[in-house]
Amino acid sequence: MTTSFLLGLFGSLGHCVGMCSAVIILFDRQPVFQNKHAWILAHAGRITTYSLLGLLFGAFGQTLWSFGNLQAILSILFALIAFYLASAFIGLTPSPELLFSGLTQRWGRAIRNFKAASFWTSYLLGLLWGLLPCGLVLTALITAVVSKSAWLGALNMFIFGAATIPSLFAVKWLAAKSASRLWSRGLASLVLMFFGFQFAMRGFASLGWVEHFMIGSVMFW
Repeated sequence: MTTSFLLGLFGSLGHCVGMCSAVIILFDRQPVFQNKHAWILAHAGRITTYSLLGLLFGAFGQTLWSFGNLQAILSILFALIAFYLASAFIGLTPSPELLFSGLTQRWGRAIRNFKAASFWTSYLLGLLWGLLPCGLVLTALITAVVSKSAWLGALNMFIFGAATIPSLFAVKWLAAKSASRLWSRGLASLVLMFFGFQFAMRGFASLGWVEHFMIGSVMFW
């Protein structure tokens, strides 16, 4: 859960500000969003979608981890994915969002044609916002998978979504602060690399290559 929070907080400062600024401009053109309550409902819808995705991915992870002989392989695989995404955050490797460019364009056309006539339709718009193909969300969903629980997966994604709210409310101010976006991407990358290292070591320990490491009653790897 700590990883989800830090990823949402620091990742949103660099990634969401760049990607979601266009979304916020689209929303801002609709009269209903002149009221702050519509924005609250939109963010609630977005976090609802994240939580539902976390529920699904957490249940998927719970099923995967029930196969004991796959745990080591899965841990190392998720470590590699985390390292790749960490490098994508700082521009060393292509962003995974490039794989979904067609979906992103169709999503944008659908949103432009959507008219939020009331507060409740702004919540629906938020639900659709949560389905925007996004590398940061894909990264956060790894934490849902490795939580090994549907409900913990949902909670991880809820925490992640809540942690992105401050940056998205301040998107217009932060968009002009290129330096803050640079260091926040670096911090998000470090969080992911630490996460990846932990799971790589957990995989190696499951294979018997290294010893498990405990901090009190908590298994670090």
